[in-house]
Formats: sequence, C-alpha cells, structure tokens
Amino acid sequence: MRTFRLLSLLFLCPAVFAGNISSQYSGDSLQKLYAELHYLREVGIEIHQKYDLKKNPDQLRFCKGEYGYISTRAKSTIGIANRLPSPHKEEYIAAGWKAYECSQCTGNIEACDAVPPALETIKAEFKEKQNATE
Repeated sequence: MRTFRLLSLLFLCPAVFAGNISSQYSGDSLQKLYAELHYLREVGIEIHQKYDLKKNPDQLRFCKGEYGYISTRAKSTIGIANRLPSPHKEEYIAAGWKAYECSQCTGNIEACDAVPPALETIKAEFKEKQNATE
C-alpha cells in the first residue's frame, strides 16, 4: 500500500519530473503561504466578530463546532512557513503562530494584527523572485 501511494504521488506531481521540486514539499510556495495566512486572518476576524466568549462563554461549543477544523489548517500553515527556503523564514513562522492564535475561538484578536506585515514581506519577496527570473 505504501509503495502504491508513493508511485501515485510521483505520477500526480509533474514537478518531480520537471526538476522543479527544490527543497519544497507538497507544493509549498510563497503564494500558498500568503493565501493561507490571509485566509486564517480573515477567519479569525470573523470568529471574533461572530462570537463574544467573554460575554457568553457558552458560545465556545458553537464556535468550536463551526471552526474546529481551522486549528489543523493553521498548524499546517506553520509547517509551510518552516519548509520554505527564505531569508524571512523566521518572520513567516512567527506570523503563522499569530495566525493560529488569531483563528482560534479562544484566541486573541490582537494576534490578527501581526499577520499583514508578513503578508507584505511575502509579496515583496515574491516580486523580487519574479524579477530575478525575468
């Protein structure tokens, strides 16, 4: 079964045959990191607008029921940041943890404010890499 999975991954990933895999894993890229951090921030803001757990702690159950999946997605985003070969890797990892905190039902809304500067850094790095390849 494990061999079958490995072979299917090889056939499903044309980048392997094209030699574009470098040190990335599972399609990790600056664009993917950007999209995930942006998404987690938006969901975090939505959670904090929708649920006020200080006024009504009973809402925690409903919040976790609706947004329980986000924890796994946020941890995955931290992994993406950790695997990217970037001079800003530490900043991206820190932003991932802030996005994780922001997107939790019991998280801190102020953590959401730490994500936009990292998004700007990602944009700048992406543009820099684009210009270098032209």
